[in-house]
Amino acid sequence: MIDAPGPWGTGPFTLVEGHSRVQTELAVIQAEPLAATWMQREDRTARVRLTANPKYWDKVRGPHLQEIVFRNDVSPEQALDLVCTTEGQVDIVTEVPHREADRVQQSEHARLVTVDAVRALAGVINRAAVGLPLHDVCARQALNLAVNRSGLISDVFGGRARPLAGLTPPTPLTALHRAPNRLKAYPFDPERARALWRQVTDGPSRPLRITAMSDWEAVAHRIARDLEDALELAVEVSVLHGEEQLTARRRLAEKTDPPEWDILLLEQGSQAADTPPLEQHRAFVGRTGEFRAGPVVPEFERLFAAMVAQQA
Repeated sequence: MIDAPGPWGTGPFTLVEGHSRVQTELAVIQAEPLAATWMQREDRTARVRLTANPKYWDKVRGPHLQEIVFRNDVSPEQALDLVCTTEGQVDIVTEVPHREADRVQQSEHARLVTVDAVRALAGVINRAAVGLPLHDVCARQALNLAVNRSGLISDVFGGRARPLAGLTPPTPLTALHRAPNRLKAYPFDPERARALWRQVTDGPSRPLRITAMSDWEAVAHRIARDLEDALELAVEVSVLHGEEQLTARRRLAEKTDPPEWDILLLEQGSQAADTPPLEQHRAFVGRTGEFRAGPVVPEFERLFAAMVAQQA
């Protein structure tokens, strides 16, 4: 957090103009023992300017630039347009949306740089949904088997994603050669999905409700189409924007109100660089999980407690 104008700082750069704050609000997951998560809002001035610190101790690492200016006076869409169509206006744009990746690659002014991110896009299933058998493991398996992950990755993500088994991101710590017998992602098997769904339903049911954060609207509609085709089920999609997204995350974390959705699509990155799979699964299935919408998994709690004991 850079929360006051400089000049100050002992790193390779010194803040000389503006501020960039992260304002946090506490969302209590459980009171005893206390478990909570932070809801974040950002407060930035139109410009945040850093200049090179000539007294920085590590001359090899830098600084290698005289000045860096963060422009917060343009929207992400405007910034991407400037980096793709002009020179000298914007030099770097981070977090390029998947839907814009081809545009960047085709630009004569920009170059797309990709990395394997320590994060996952997942659907949180509301097991307590009224009118649908989502409490039954067969129904949840049917939902997973009905989704064509390969088609989703190629058609929506342009090939820039990977199917996951559980919530284990493809990082060097979780590479296949380290765990050759690891689980595989669900296959696309619409016939098996339909059979499982019919096994736990009795005739037509109400529509399945998918809610997605705004970045994943296209993903939600593609998944909805797969579910409609495989399960012969009506699916409704709603998209959250701005403050609605923070409210949905808070309600899910605090677990005080029943969700208004059956599946919530959201993205989560690991804050633990050494154990990303455990941290990701904690968020979704752990006792202190801010995205857990079902029962606590005792076996996971045992594994997580053992990891914490080793790290302490």
